[in-house]
Amino acid sequence: MSEQVHPNGPGLASAPAVVITDFQPRWLWKAKSVVHVIISVLFVTLLVRAGYPGWRTAAIGALLFGNWLRNLVFKHHVIPVRAVQEPPVTCTGPSTTAWLIGLASQFVMVGLSGGLRSPFLVATIGPLSSMLVVYGWSRETKTAMRIVFVGAASLILLPTSWLGPSVPEPYFSQLAGLALFSIAFFQTAYLIAMTRALNESHSRIDRAREQMAQEALARARELEHLSAQLSHELKNPLGAIKALVQLARREACEDQSRERLEVAENEVERMNSILQEYLSFSRPLDKLRRERCSLGALADEVLGIVGAQAATAGVAIRRAGEALVEVDTRRLREALFNLVTNALDATASGGKVEVRIAQRDGEAQVEVRDSGRGMPPEVLERVGTPFFTTREQGTGLGVAMARAAFTQHGGSLEYRSEEGRGTVVVGVLPLQQKRVTLGAASVG
Repeated sequence: MSEQVHPNGPGLASAPAVVITDFQPRWLWKAKSVVHVIISVLFVTLLVRAGYPGWRTAAIGALLFGNWLRNLVFKHHVIPVRAVQEPPVTCTGPSTTAWLIGLASQFVMVGLSGGLRSPFLVATIGPLSSMLVVYGWSRETKTAMRIVFVGAASLILLPTSWLGPSVPEPYFSQLAGLALFSIAFFQTAYLIAMTRALNESHSRIDRAREQMAQEALARARELEHLSAQLSHELKNPLGAIKALVQLARREACEDQSRERLEVAENEVERMNSILQEYLSFSRPLDKLRRERCSLGALADEVLGIVGAQAATAGVAIRRAGEALVEVDTRRLREALFNLVTNALDATASGGKVEVRIAQRDGEAQVEVRDSGRGMPPEVLERVGTPFFTTREQGTGLGVAMARAAFTQHGGSLEYRSEEGRGTVVVGVLPLQQKRVTLGAASVG
């Protein structure tokens, strides 16, 4: 039983000895060992005073000593706590075998002291519960369950004469109470140590999460700094190239040359658009510059910018509703622009795109509706993931940036869509300013 166990339970393989952790300090483990000795001596003393058969009493004493020695050598009192603190825990083959033998010995002691009438019957649950904590539902646990089944069946089926006489009163009650105390003591000690281990694990997880958040924030700031450098290095050369291409296009004598220069101009413009999208996406953690703003006026401004594109595509655009909010107008304008242009791209000639604004329950709601082709569930599920796009020349950053803007304002952005029935984007903004920690952490 020394090989690695299956993934259903914690792994078990040959490994170094278990280290006593802070949740099971050395003094507590020694205290358990002393209590184990005291309880074992009391068991044997009470059996002797009850006049129980000598050889049965001696055998029970030997088994109790063997279990104490097992815990002393393999530290089985410690392993269940370690399993909770640092799963998966590992045990050597001899350790696992000794544990299973210890479980079987509990049933042997019960059989030696009256079977189902034994005062030790309650003690059989202790080793099994500890093994379940350590091993999970593994091959070792299944072996332990078989031992329990065989032991229980033997206590039921074996002749009463084989199992020994009942322990007379008041010793039976004293032994049963002592057995119950021993189970309660060891299981309570396990539970206390496990609770401390779990609480500490939660604290470590919280600290790790906070550290990851701080590292993510630092990386975002680095990306912001890099984007500023990139903008400075590439914006001016792209502008110069575009101007030269436009000049060459106007002076071209041949139609073919003009067409080629027009393609070059469009590609330069596309490069500039992609650059702007990357720069906007890399600034999600900028401090918001809030001001009182009319969402209706902001939407009209965006629709005015895309009006020519909509007219060329044969798509009707309109806005309805109004709300007053405190927002960063630059950030929200970029978000609305991305949402509206995406809606236009998805809508065929003769369709329509609507921006609906409403104010209710302390929130402003902005809906961008289109009558386009809609999205299948597998695409809808990934919308907003950075760099995921269904457009040939898209970057997949527009929706991520829009969602970051709404989230940083303390709101949310959700998509609803069905194939062939268009798409509805619902953005929610609080009317009053909220404090949002790491507001752009949920981008995408």
